[in-house]
Amino acid sequence: MKKESLGWVRPELCSMSGYSVLESPEGTIKLDAMENPFGLPEDVRSRLAREVSSLSFNRYPDPQARELKEVVSGVLGVPTPRLFFGNGSDEVLLNLFLATSGAIVSPEPTFSMYRIIAKSVGRPFRGFSLLSDLSLDMKALERVLQEEEPGILVLATPNNPTGTAYSMEQIAQAATLASQAGFTTLLDEAYYPFHGESVLDGLSDLENLLVLRTFSKMGLAGLRLGFLSAPEEIVGILDKIRLPYNMDALTQKAAVFLLKEVLPLLEDQVREIRVLRDELQEKMSRISGVSPVPSRANFILFRVFGKSPEALFQFILGKGILVRDVSSHHPLLSGTLRVTVGTREENMIFLNALKEGMRS
Repeated sequence: MKKESLGWVRPELCSMSGYSVLESPEGTIKLDAMENPFGLPEDVRSRLAREVSSLSFNRYPDPQARELKEVVSGVLGVPTPRLFFGNGSDEVLLNLFLATSGAIVSPEPTFSMYRIIAKSVGRPFRGFSLLSDLSLDMKALERVLQEEEPGILVLATPNNPTGTAYSMEQIAQAATLASQAGFTTLLDEAYYPFHGESVLDGLSDLENLLVLRTFSKMGLAGLRLGFLSAPEEIVGILDKIRLPYNMDALTQKAAVFLLKEVLPLLEDQVREIRVLRDELQEKMSRISGVSPVPSRANFILFRVFGKSPEALFQFILGKGILVRDVSSHHPLLSGTLRVTVGTREENMIFLNALKEGMRS
């Protein structure tokens, strides 16, 4: 279709970049997407297959996902009326941004979908830079909140792609500044399992605070299950614009089974990934010209010196390992790449490729 025939399309969307996902050649070790590397044991997969085989695929799923809400409520200790589900946390963000007004404010670099979704629904987005040590710039935050029409402050902790986490004191201070400026604070805790600190435990009494979570990072990325903890009034409003049956029957059935039956297994895998992360980080720090950022997530951002990150990315890919080149995403990320924590064997293969690439 010719560009001149797209007059009925919003012009800002024609020039906007979307979220890009690199395709990996067959046999490539995928260390680019923050996935759990372990998967489910065969006996669990067999039991899951039997569980979902009982579904009536000619019928619509439960539009309220009631059983799923009850199970997640039991896991989190959040009352069911305060839970809102989406097809991944991205759909939750989409509904929240559609239902509210004002500016979306977020420190950057951070998860690119905040900006992409805001722009896609016609919301003003205002990013402001983290400090050079990748910590939160409170002075800049306060200034931006005063300059923009009150909307939503989005904070990701641990943050993607930096892997750093804000302290509870910083979060409380930022949420208080936001509230004073008329903003609601959305805390994205997608990587909470690898950090272990949550506002649901420590700051649940703060006003105007919403918490976004997902089960993707701890091992259920294929289910696309995200959820929001919010006041009942907010959940009720989001339910008005939520697409009917947005949580399909397979996701609901599989999630209920897995959370009831194998949550301890997933938690064991998370603990193992934490150990592997710390090992990988320590070994990366020994490689000349490589400086990893201390991570609280299941990935590590690392800066390289004396080597082009683009060339290093291609070299590592040539060795059969896909990482993520984020060097062009923000000025603070210049010279950086991001690697997901894999199995011990995958991590060793990556380390060998990284060492060779830095020497070449």
